[in-house]
Amino acid sequence: MDTFGSKPEEKGFETPQDPPTPDPRSQDPPSRGPASAERGPSRRQVVAGLMAAAVAAPGGTATASAPGGGETKGRRHKTLPSTVDGSLRDLDPKNVYDAYRARGLDRWGDRELAQGVAGIVSKPGKTWTSFTLHAPLEILARTGLLPWVAPPDRELARMQMVASGAVYEAGVVALPEPRALAPFPDPEAARRQLADVFRSGDEDGLEATVLAMARQFGSAELVRSLTPALLPSLTSASHAHIGLWLLLRHGAEGDPGDASILRAAARRLAADPKGRLGSFGGMDLRGEGPLRKTPAQLEKEVLARLVDPPRGEARRRGIRPLMEAGEGTGNADRFFGDLVRRELTGGQMAAVFRACLRASAHSMLQDDPSRAKFGWSHCLTLPQAACGLSSLGVDPKLGMATTLVWLTAYRSILSRRTLDFGFRPKPLDSDRPSLREALHSGTAVAASRFWHADPAERPEMFRILASEASIRNDQHLAKYTRACFDMCGFDPEHWRLYLASAAKLCALWILETPRGRIADRFLDGRSTPS
Repeated sequence: MDTFGSKPEEKGFETPQDPPTPDPRSQDPPSRGPASAERGPSRRQVVAGLMAAAVAAPGGTATASAPGGGETKGRRHKTLPSTVDGSLRDLDPKNVYDAYRARGLDRWGDRELAQGVAGIVSKPGKTWTSFTLHAPLEILARTGLLPWVAPPDRELARMQMVASGAVYEAGVVALPEPRALAPFPDPEAARRQLADVFRSGDEDGLEATVLAMARQFGSAELVRSLTPALLPSLTSASHAHIGLWLLLRHGAEGDPGDASILRAAARRLAADPKGRLGSFGGMDLRGEGPLRKTPAQLEKEVLARLVDPPRGEARRRGIRPLMEAGEGTGNADRFFGDLVRRELTGGQMAAVFRACLRASAHSMLQDDPSRAKFGWSHCLTLPQAACGLSSLGVDPKLGMATTLVWLTAYRSILSRRTLDFGFRPKPLDSDRPSLREALHSGTAVAASRFWHADPAERPEMFRILASEASIRNDQHLAKYTRACFDMCGFDPEHWRLYLASAAKLCALWILETPRGRIADRFLDGRSTPS
């Protein structure tokens, strides 16, 4: 097999554009695209990312940090009044439906409700389950979906957020609040302390430093500082960087209450600082000369190597064992080692991201359906968050390298079928069901109907997918739907692929939990440490 860059090719690299400032009236998610490696994030890019957070979380505000890590004082947001905070406390998880109205939560704004629930699920406990690990990410993802939820479904969608808060508080013995730190003289001093407490394994210290940085310098600076440690980490089931991306998308800049979503992730990171991916020489990404491949050629080559890689086997369940087994095959280094050691342009890295994320979505549509809910959903949400972070110039090459490891691991360990990247679902008969009916008619019908939809139906597709995902319990479904919406902006040529894959996953959960049973099953999938 030829290595990447083994043959000199013509130039003509694509130059990605800055993402546009989102229009709050638009039904489509804001566009994203990795920034060039040759420069840091422009002010327009940083502002666009934070504007997206404000748009996607009604009532939220955002302030931008100076590009390049310059000192910008974060604006402190109002603390929720004690009466409001008390309305969410001590909720009976078995009585969410009635308590939602009895306590007046139906009169809260979306932003207010999301912040209140986030304040509960952000408090780490000594032990964790899949539900408690995902809860902070779930609330941020649900916050991002709410603007697209149809009015008749909004109450049930908001109740799902309240249910997660109620179950979390009832079952998690929260650790004490971290100590307050004195202000840092500048961002560089904060970054040095962050690195020191991380290396020393000081869980309390890293948690306190994260909150202090968010309070003083804002979320964008915090994300820039934490990303290099979190992207290759195996702790928190390799999920912590998703929290960074969703924080930028749907948190309020400079609000330590929103940044507290990262408390548990920070503690787990410090508890196992050596728990990292080991591919590519331990993520040694130093350049060895430019790669003379066009973005189109790179897309084609990356896809070809993910079609049907040699198989491996994980001996234990879970994302970390899967990643370790995937790295054990040696596939990532063998397929992509030469690529990650080259000097790459922003356009080349964007092409690699596009190829990987298309492979992820095709895996949902074509591969082993028994892996769809918890396997192929993560196969997209992990690299999509890295892609999103890279769109703001946050370690794009590291994001690309980790994405290649994740994708190769999933394709090597979970795959049971060879992918066809020319795949199209079979069109339905002329008497097509409505979009909503299709979601309730099985996975094949749902995928076909959404793939072959008229472009004019896109606003309704977003509305229906957001609504059906938001009214159901599953955390992975909410994250996956939110990620697919973002991909329609980053890779618009393949919007049908992403919406069809979201429709297939949604249809799976609809079959399991029909609408009429949702109000009686708020506890399903929400388990806490015993």
